[in-house]
Amino acid sequence: MKRRPITRFELAGYLLSPSLFVMVVLMVVEAMLAAATTWLVINAGRRVAVGEFLVTDLVWILTAQSTSYVVGVISWIFAERAGYRGFGKFMLRFARENRDKVTLLNEKPTREQVEPFLTGETFQCFFNVMYELEFALKLFLGLVFNALVLGAEIDPSLPFAYVGAFGTLLLMQWVLQKPIAGAYLENQRMNNRITAQGYTAWDNIFSGNSYNLRLWLAGFKTRLREGLLAQIRAIVAREGMSAMSGIVSLAIVFATITMVAMRNVGDTALLVGLATTLPRQIEMTYELHLLATGWNDFIAIWTRFGGVAANMSPEPDADFDERIKYDRLVLREGDHANVVSSLGDALRVVLARPTGRINVRGGNGTGKSSLLASLKTELKKRAYYWPTTDRLAFQFTGGVVPVDVEGDDEDEVVVEESMDQKLGFSSGERQLKSLQEIVESTDAEVYLLDEWDANLDAANKAKADALVDELAARARVVEISHRDQAA
Repeated sequence: MKRRPITRFELAGYLLSPSLFVMVVLMVVEAMLAAATTWLVINAGRRVAVGEFLVTDLVWILTAQSTSYVVGVISWIFAERAGYRGFGKFMLRFARENRDKVTLLNEKPTREQVEPFLTGETFQCFFNVMYELEFALKLFLGLVFNALVLGAEIDPSLPFAYVGAFGTLLLMQWVLQKPIAGAYLENQRMNNRITAQGYTAWDNIFSGNSYNLRLWLAGFKTRLREGLLAQIRAIVAREGMSAMSGIVSLAIVFATITMVAMRNVGDTALLVGLATTLPRQIEMTYELHLLATGWNDFIAIWTRFGGVAANMSPEPDADFDERIKYDRLVLREGDHANVVSSLGDALRVVLARPTGRINVRGGNGTGKSSLLASLKTELKKRAYYWPTTDRLAFQFTGGVVPVDVEGDDEDEVVVEESMDQKLGFSSGERQLKSLQEIVESTDAEVYLLDEWDANLDAANKAKADALVDELAARARVVEISHRDQAA
């Protein structure tokens, strides 16, 4: 049954947590302290006008604003906690929903599309959302509380000026959100293509083959040009909207300030208050401008969240099993050769006995590895699958995994081992240790071993063969081996 696609709102819901709640509360306190500073400045200005200014006024202003800064720093700690929680829940759900899609393991196009979301894109999306949320809330709350103080202490029309400016900016955002979102979506797609091209850099550079390097460079330059153009379009869309927002907010707020000053020419106390808060109001006007820019960035991140959601549940090729050439495959068990015509036939052969070894034989391109992947898909947790491309987590590695790179052959994936540098293991030793750990630490009905002896010398191959025999004594082993290739 096909799973219901995840939505961006569900992804964003992963950020909802006690940490996020504490962050918002701290940000409200921060904004209230900043507004209290504005109130203190207004009253200090009025005392100056009548010659009653006290040093304690400066102390209170310094204390209120400094406390606001400290509270703001603490709020970032809880923002980070919420971001890590959101990303962690995403990875757990991705693992839960896709653990049985074995046929996707060696699908190069799907891997190039989805893997960037696991290796960095999603992490950046979650934290960019948190940073934009923190930034936007700080600006919004600061504007609200400061505007209320200005309205209460100077003139009621000032809060309405900020509300009008903010409403105008929101209307502009609503009208232009689709073209801006489209620009950022294309930018994300182009950047992912550049990242995917980088996966093949190691092979094509260090192989020393001019022909392959020339082709790789041509593809890289093309994607680089397309990525640059998409990036420029996205930046121009964002900065153009930001500039328009700044001009509009300045015009509305400063027109209101001018009208208030003209209306109250004879009111010295009010004019002093207006003068003392003018730097703050200029700052608030700039914050309206930043809020509009932040809104653009939020639209961009929300669009990128759509890419994360769309790639949460990649679907395997529906025709995967049809590529297996059953008429050229033989499942050999001892001296008996089983010829199968479908996946169901192969499954019946595998489950016919509780123990023993079955060797899958066939020429190159007949679908031997595909058959093992399909068997794992059907057997699910009942089977343990050890693929040729081994980036599986093992205890003996201490969390260190080999770096894999893709070969020139479209259907080939090469594992460029890094264990010899990180842990002192050669590829053969690592493979033997992996097999030892599989024997000692796993308990499955069926073991699907794909070319388990590919990197082993004669001595280690004999040790590995004995380990496979140990598995076959307690479970069913289906193997692809260099031990006896088909003629």
